[in-house]
Amino acid sequence: MKYESTLVEGCTLVTLDLFPDNRGSFTKIFNESMYKEHGIDMQCKEQFYSTSRKNVLRGMHFQSEPHAHSKLIICMAGSVLDVVLDIRKDSATFGKTASFHLEEGDGKAVFIPEGLAHGFLSLHDNSVLFYNASSEQQQSAEGGIMWNSFGFDWPCKVPILSERDTSHESFDSYARKVVT
Repeated sequence: MKYESTLVEGCTLVTLDLFPDNRGSFTKIFNESMYKEHGIDMQCKEQFYSTSRKNVLRGMHFQSEPHAHSKLIICMAGSVLDVVLDIRKDSATFGKTASFHLEEGDGKAVFIPEGLAHGFLSLHDNSVLFYNASSEQQQSAEGGIMWNSFGFDWPCKVPILSERDTSHESFDSYARKVVT
């Protein structure tokens, strides 16, 4: 596996080893000891996936302490633009973003540490994003940042959003609360 640092502290792009043969291919997504050797310390407590139509935007989601979690994301079908936003008030990269084009079979995974808001835009119909999370989802700890409030240039100006995702607070509002 190959590990690449990103513009956001602690967020890592992982290129997985792909083993193709005449039957298809085999890919190992997670190996705790290999990840630890590269500074990724994560135990998986929950796994889930989402299926999205083209131009669906999901995000920007996070969980607050004490239920904050790290995630390992991989696109199993279709294609997505995956985006993270650093919302850790004491981070050197607070307010910065990183984005990744992930698609089926590309061997790319993104490790997202605790304290980042995460979202993605589906670039094709039936895109499937698979998540490994280090804690179980707790509705009382769920939060979000409005998708168009932090200066990221999304390639779709009128995405398909859930009601929940249209009601998140702006990044400026969030930043005023955590910085003061």
